[in-house]
Amino acid sequence: MIKTTLMVLAVISALLVTAFFIFQWFRPYYPYGWSHACDKVLMLALTRYSQDHGGAYPTGDETPEACLGQLCPKYAVAEVLCGKTVPAEITQQHLAAGNLLTPETCGWHYVPGLKITDDPQLALFWDKARLGHNGEQQADGSTAVFSVDGSTRYIAAKDWDQFLKQQDQLRRAQAPSIRTSPTDPPRHP
Repeated sequence: MIKTTLMVLAVISALLVTAFFIFQWFRPYYPYGWSHACDKVLMLALTRYSQDHGGAYPTGDETPEACLGQLCPKYAVAEVLCGKTVPAEITQQHLAAGNLLTPETCGWHYVPGLKITDDPQLALFWDKARLGHNGEQQADGSTAVFSVDGSTRYIAAKDWDQFLKQQDQLRRAQAPSIRTSPTDPPRHP
């Protein structure tokens, strides 16, 4: 009986030590833990929202995160809106209390004021921490960027600054047609 107990304890200890080392090995790859706040599901929710709002994506609130929060509960749930860096429970509690999403409760970088008919090169959203599909860091530092037409492209870390400059130029060129609300009249230069 003592031998069996010691053997079971040795096996459990070995499993715990192995699990600890596996966790430590994967930790740099998943700095916030494994997550499946699916960017594809978020894009689907944004597409459905735009279909119901004359082609416009959520806009008009005080922050981009608050605009994205307009998707809840009809189009998306807290487990998607939290992104890959914020625990879903925090986002859920925040929304359940009737609060708007904030940078602290939403891990997505969202660009409000766009429409599905805007320049397809315009980025609609990406993960703020620039993590992979399941919350992992990519070897080349790339991140998925979703555009207004629903397409996805991966931008490598070495190209990120150029990507941001290009987006700024595209938004400035588009500015007369970008509105803060679907019901606002177009801005004129």
